[in-house]
Amino acid sequence: MAFATANPNNFLVVGHQGKVVNRGTGIQVFLWPGSTYVLIPSTKQEALFEMTQETRDGIPLRFKGIVIYRIVDPVVASMSFNFNGGQGLVEISTLINNICLGELRAAVSGMTMQECIENRKTILTATVDKALREILADGSSPNGTKWGLELELVQVAQVFIVDAVLRKQLEAEVRNEILSKSEQSDIATQQAINMAQIASDRQIQEHKIAAEKDAIRQKEEIELANLQVRRRAQKQNQELEMEAIKLAAETFKLEQSAAQEKVETETPVKLLQIENQHEVFNRELEMRKVENQIREQEVMRDMLLEKARQELRKEILPVEQIPEITKSLSNIFKDSNLTFVGNENQILSSILPLMQIISDRVKGVVQTGGPIVDAETEKLSKAVNKLNSQK
Repeated sequence: MAFATANPNNFLVVGHQGKVVNRGTGIQVFLWPGSTYVLIPSTKQEALFEMTQETRDGIPLRFKGIVIYRIVDPVVASMSFNFNGGQGLVEISTLINNICLGELRAAVSGMTMQECIENRKTILTATVDKALREILADGSSPNGTKWGLELELVQVAQVFIVDAVLRKQLEAEVRNEILSKSEQSDIATQQAINMAQIASDRQIQEHKIAAEKDAIRQKEEIELANLQVRRRAQKQNQELEMEAIKLAAETFKLEQSAAQEKVETETPVKLLQIENQHEVFNRELEMRKVENQIREQEVMRDMLLEKARQELRKEILPVEQIPEITKSLSNIFKDSNLTFVGNENQILSSILPLMQIISDRVKGVVQTGGPIVDAETEKLSKAVNKLNSQK
């Protein structure tokens, strides 16, 4: 049993009984007896071309270019090129190289060196690209491409001057021209900068003047708007003040009416209250007069009681002193014979008045119901009575 395997970067194209079929990429298939197959790259491929050609002004130039393509119809490609042993890609590169060189020679021979150098990426590249696409275009193919190819990039990459002396001379001329152009460009640039600066300054000045005018105009508009606002506010304030004055006048009238009604309503009540208060004050005054009289009587009573107490004290003081006096007299007459004859005794005549006073006090106390102070006093009283009887 035979199997054919294709990697992910290869198409597997199988031929059997006169039919060619693309089995895809990254696949392994069984091959029937009598079948053949080829592997066709599915990746991008490049074809380089290079040539030397004189320009219209007789200067030989060397050109290098590149074409990047990809096989999009492996069946058509397998029938157009021989991919056994890797020869198919070489055949494709040879055909692309020949086509590019033929178209490029025809274009360069009708252009000057300067035009070729300056128009490498435009005219030359466009000429080669157009020729290749016209040749590869085929409406009969399923993908619309002849040979099963699709172009991705066509470019004339480099242009060289073959003669070294001429190249140096041209390079010097080019350098001088470039330097001259650069200097002229610098001068023109500086002039342009100066003109631009002048124009910018002028424009800035104009903008500044315009901005100042706008600012003045805006300021005037703002002031006018503020004035109108202030006028409206003053008018509104005046209207509000007038309404407030009217409201205040009405309020004052209402308050006066309410006060008048209140006075009229409360006057009888207040008069009655005043009369009641007057009567209460009169009664309180009478009560206070009675209280003052009571206080005066109490004070008089207290004074009389105190005075009576003092008088009683005055009367009682000698009585309170009698016990001491009697005790002293008792001590004098202790163990003495109190019987006397005649009036010649001096002691008797000197103490008799004192004893008489004591005796009278004692009698006064006894007559008023008071008790004798003690036994000594009573003994002394008896002695005085005896002396009085002897006398």
